[in-house]
Amino acid sequence: MATARRERYRKQTREEAKAVALAQLSESGTAGISVNAIAKAMGMTGPALYRYFASRDELLTELITDTYRDLAETLARAVADAAPADRFRALARALRDWAKRQPDRYLLIYGTPVPGYHAPPETTEIAAGLMRTIFDACATVGEAGEAGGGGVDGGRQQPLTELEAELARHLEGTGPWGPGEEPGGEVKGRALRTWTRLHGVISLDVQGQFTGMGFDPSVLFEAEIDALVRGG
Repeated sequence: MATARRERYRKQTREEAKAVALAQLSESGTAGISVNAIAKAMGMTGPALYRYFASRDELLTELITDTYRDLAETLARAVADAAPADRFRALARALRDWAKRQPDRYLLIYGTPVPGYHAPPETTEIAAGLMRTIFDACATVGEAGEAGGGGVDGGRQQPLTELEAELARHLEGTGPWGPGEEPGGEVKGRALRTWTRLHGVISLDVQGQFTGMGFDPSVLFEAEIDALVRGG
């Protein structure tokens, strides 16, 4: 019984420390995360909190893995709830919505790397799982084009350009990038272009880079989704 109480208290303390760290992240970015400052905010001493997290990097790893898992679960739910022809659009919109709701967590995993921090294998494994979700959604992109209608060739995917075909050949056999069977080079290329283009818009948006330009970034984002569906 005493052991169970200690474990509950340990878990509660770690969760509280992570909540305080996220508040610091929001105020000062990753450079502002300090175990001693977190301990002070919790009414503890620094050495006392080090019994729960051996270092700042261990605390950062917890924040990063929690964030990756939350995003992975969000995208998986969005795809699971959508009809096959809608999965690509559902994934893209869920990604942006998640980032807009919690920009600090988005930038923690997709922003400027933390100086001196080296991510352990478990974080890269979770990130690889995210890529598998993207592969699966990209594999339905032809159906998404048919369902979306309009556009070039009635909304169907356009044939690969010479450079896109070259990219597909280049990506053949580069490894699975995630759990499960390795997809072909064309799907890899589509997933890679999807990931980079969507993140480009989202990153600029969450950092306020569109401020003062007089347009709605969500309209730009939807245009990017449509272009990707059509193969543009």
